[in-house]
Amino acid sequence: MGWRGDGTGKYPAADPPLHWGRVSKAVKGLRYQAAPPKEGDLGQPRAPGAGDGSGGAAHEWLVLGPVPFPEDAKIEQDTLPNESGLAPAEGDKSGGLAWKKVALDTAYIDFAALFGMRPSVVAYACTHVYSETGGPFRMDLTFVGKVRILVNGKDTKDFGARVKVVLAKGWSRLILKASPGEADWYLVPILHAWPPAEYEETGIAWTTPLPGVAPGFYGGGTGVGSPVIVGDRLYLLSEPHDLICLNKADGKILWLRTNSYFDAATDEEKKTPGYKEAEPLAAALGEINAAIVAGTLPPKKLEDKARLEKELYSAMKGVDRKKYRAGYVPDVGYSGYTPVTDGRFLYAWFATGVSVCYDLDGNRRWIRVDNRAAVEHGFSSSPLLVDGKFVVFMRDLMAFDAKTGELAWETPIVAPSGLNPQGFFHGSPVAARVGGVSVIVLGNSTVVRASDGKIVFTSRDMDNQGIASPVVEGDTLFQVSGGSMQLFMHKLPQAFTDPLKLETRVLKVETPFPKYYMPWHLSSPVVHDGLAYLLNNSGVLTVVDVAKAEIVYQKLLDLDAFQWVNEGAARGVGVSLALAGKYLYAFGNSGGALVLEPGRVYKQVAKNKIEAVVMRGHWSERQERFVASPAFDGNRLYIRGEGHLYAIGPK
Repeated sequence: MGWRGDGTGKYPAADPPLHWGRVSKAVKGLRYQAAPPKEGDLGQPRAPGAGDGSGGAAHEWLVLGPVPFPEDAKIEQDTLPNESGLAPAEGDKSGGLAWKKVALDTAYIDFAALFGMRPSVVAYACTHVYSETGGPFRMDLTFVGKVRILVNGKDTKDFGARVKVVLAKGWSRLILKASPGEADWYLVPILHAWPPAEYEETGIAWTTPLPGVAPGFYGGGTGVGSPVIVGDRLYLLSEPHDLICLNKADGKILWLRTNSYFDAATDEEKKTPGYKEAEPLAAALGEINAAIVAGTLPPKKLEDKARLEKELYSAMKGVDRKKYRAGYVPDVGYSGYTPVTDGRFLYAWFATGVSVCYDLDGNRRWIRVDNRAAVEHGFSSSPLLVDGKFVVFMRDLMAFDAKTGELAWETPIVAPSGLNPQGFFHGSPVAARVGGVSVIVLGNSTVVRASDGKIVFTSRDMDNQGIASPVVEGDTLFQVSGGSMQLFMHKLPQAFTDPLKLETRVLKVETPFPKYYMPWHLSSPVVHDGLAYLLNNSGVLTVVDVAKAEIVYQKLLDLDAFQWVNEGAARGVGVSLALAGKYLYAFGNSGGALVLEPGRVYKQVAKNKIEAVVMRGHWSERQERFVASPAFDGNRLYIRGEGHLYAIGPK
């Protein structure tokens, strides 16, 4: 139990809902049309569940291009005469070119597909937006070149790709001007409500705010591990070192346990002056955590919680500077992992090097610290429970006796130093059996014997820093590489040998769709009825015939995904696909989700959207992002965002 349930991403007994939503009235009331509005025009709604769109995305535009753009020109200056006054209709000419209407399946405006890639040019897209409320909205805008944004003839001035745009009540004219990037040329504009906003919910049983939302090193969300379910309770980790237990029925937090260096100190260390200095900080933090459980903590007090946690870590350096030195915050945070359970006990690992075991009521059985040097982007592998051992990866693969916490074995996997050591990976390990022998499969395709940690197979064909976790389906190990865009299919032998001999087939998975930086596969595949379903960071679905090692089809999904440089673990689609009951569930990183029928032909059943805001009042205030894979249970599914846990299904 842990990452994607048993690791396959399949929940055959589940019967989750097909439709749900949390959308602001402001966004739900948006309408769009390419043509300049006439009296009485109200545009077409693109609300979740209505057709294939979302309220925040226009799917109908007028486009113009390519327009020559001198190398020394500035994007915010006019390239066409009187750009701010442009008010085109279909067929109108500007700069000797005619505006043409395009209808899109997704929010992607792909100028490269429309006009072909070429240097020293710009292109324009114009749509008309009807707003029932008017006022400010936040636009998440993915782009790769340079952009100018004009709303009713006025430039926006905001920083980066999260832009404040002000719409009139009634109709507004939105014009986007974009230059190409190095290899792609496109825009993905998604509108979200500007807080405070009033939201309408459908199909959501409950929503619980989580205390650990934090901006992280890159400004991305942290603490993004999935929940696990035991009976009538949910368990998840929260930044930077908390284990939280919630009631499955209503989402109420039942208890919270900290797992800091202070909690892990030995009896001898508790006698030191440094530990005595840390005691009042831990006590103050305990009071705040108790108020969280009681539901009495004002949201502003979460800033005090974060401050005390930093001070506590600093104080523990006075106890042992080497042992209690946490590396820089990983992209997923110190707690961005999924705990594991055998149904009787809970096991968790944190990127501070802390491993811990609790019973289901929050009584700690053991805790220990095994710290290793930090790596680029930080450690991202959730732990594994196999054959009575709790297994973690932190440069070394370490196995602890699940009952006592004592070290069972330790196997070096990558070099002990260097930010990007050869063979390093981010994916989570999975367990398998070969000829009756338990093995552990790592994110770089290495296979380790569970009994003693001996490496019995390794492959150097994987990219460094592979992100997707491996999947074992039947007698085949599936592994998706990162930048090299390859699907490895290793057939496991029927009998165990040392070393293992695997038959490997490799399929190149290239995608003729827009990409932001690289077309990475962050998500793990689902394998079902002879087909492997892959989803890349831009939202491209690739369906593969496993027996033939051939691509059946590829489709850019309408997931409202958002990508930008300072987005950490949430830069693009990272939620793994899931097959729950008879449907595939695909999730974007900004609240969009699709329900699909599996098979050789693309068939969309529903589109859903969760709209919410996190980091209110902070420089990183934004639409909530989603990285954790969902957990399915009966007629519900549980979705963990940066700042909330959502129960989708009946109350």
